[in-house]
Amino acid sequence: MRAKHLLMLLLMFAVVSRVTVQAQRQPAPAPDAEAPLLTLDDAVSLALSNNRLVKNAALEAQKFDFRVSTVRSRRLPQSQFAVLGGELMHSFDFTFDQGAFGTYPGVGPIPGNKTKIRQPARFTTYVTGTLDQPLTQQYKIGLGIRATELGRLIAREDVRAERQKIAAEVRTAYFELVATQAGVDAAREAVKTLQEAQRVTLQYIAQKTVLRGDALEVDARLAKSRYELSVAENGLATQHEHLNQLLGRDLGMRFRVDATPEEDATDLTLGAAREKASQSRPELRQAVLREKQAQYDRRIAKADYIPDLSLSLRYQGLNNVKVLPTNVATAGFYLSWEPFDWGRRRNNVAEKSKTVEQARNGLRETESQIAVEVGAKYRKWQEAALLLKATRTGRQAAAEQFRTTSNKYKEQAALIKDVLQAQARSTETEFQYQQALSSYWGALAELRRAMGDE
Repeated sequence: MRAKHLLMLLLMFAVVSRVTVQAQRQPAPAPDAEAPLLTLDDAVSLALSNNRLVKNAALEAQKFDFRVSTVRSRRLPQSQFAVLGGELMHSFDFTFDQGAFGTYPGVGPIPGNKTKIRQPARFTTYVTGTLDQPLTQQYKIGLGIRATELGRLIAREDVRAERQKIAAEVRTAYFELVATQAGVDAAREAVKTLQEAQRVTLQYIAQKTVLRGDALEVDARLAKSRYELSVAENGLATQHEHLNQLLGRDLGMRFRVDATPEEDATDLTLGAAREKASQSRPELRQAVLREKQAQYDRRIAKADYIPDLSLSLRYQGLNNVKVLPTNVATAGFYLSWEPFDWGRRRNNVAEKSKTVEQARNGLRETESQIAVEVGAKYRKWQEAALLLKATRTGRQAAAEQFRTTSNKYKEQAALIKDVLQAQARSTETEFQYQQALSSYWGALAELRRAMGDE
């Protein structure tokens, strides 16, 4: 009688365990099945539109528009107005000798005698105004404008680099979330299976048709499965929040992820990947732009040898001071030049020349680094593809072993321990397969980032 009841228990457990096999073929729906579906393309699009780091990079690039406009304004006339108001520290005198202003027939000398005019210490104002239109400086200003425009292009490449970084992080987080969700689904099915086994076992314990050790083994396995489910659910919640953070939205936003295809059918070679990277990587474009920017800086340094010549209009006004004119206006050319700089300009040009050499070396180094990075990411992707094939084979083997062990129960050729071990092995290989699948797509995302894709 005891053997008959034990056989019934094992047959019931095997039937319930088939749910796990079916779950491996078609994942069970998560409790958040009513949440809106978030596809990978939608996630990447949302991140590129809403991610705060991407927005900051775009704002930084937009700041260069104002810098370019500021430099361009130097081509226009430059005006300056100043007023100095205050009391004289002490009085001062003006002395005019006899005939200082000339001697005129019938009048005589002006002044007729030596004359002193005293200016007492009192409040006075001194007003100056200038309006200068740069002439020879236009060449240097033009170089500065082009150098600033290159800085704007470098900032825009920073935006592209940030977009590529965030897109790769979103893809990686999405694939990890898919794998974790599959692990949670498998853990839930394992708990359900063991709960049913525990319920039936307790019935037969009361009837004294099974051993107490069998019940304890089921209880221990159920407690462990519940713990593993809790850990998986906590990890899933954290990954949901992380993905929402990357998407730039509320951390509690509910969503569900789409299933991940097994493999990418793209026939990509290492040479093609490196060629694409050489054309698309922002770092390489930035290195080229920095070399050009260094060349413009050197030309600006050489332009310091050119004297500054401006078309100038100047005004001076002095109030409450006797004798001196109160208003003086002058129009003409204003020339400023430093003939002796003791080698300052020459040293500055030499320094900028060294900067150009550094920029060229940086360009070559960036090209090498990108080639090495693409090679490493490509090989990691190939390794992930091989691991995916290996885990897929192991997953199929474990599922077949579980099916075979379940059938043996019907023939009383296996113990409950064998079933539990086969079920645990099947769950473990399923988890390993999902992790390998996530690693494969994550490695592909990193390779796409190394190639310069968004």
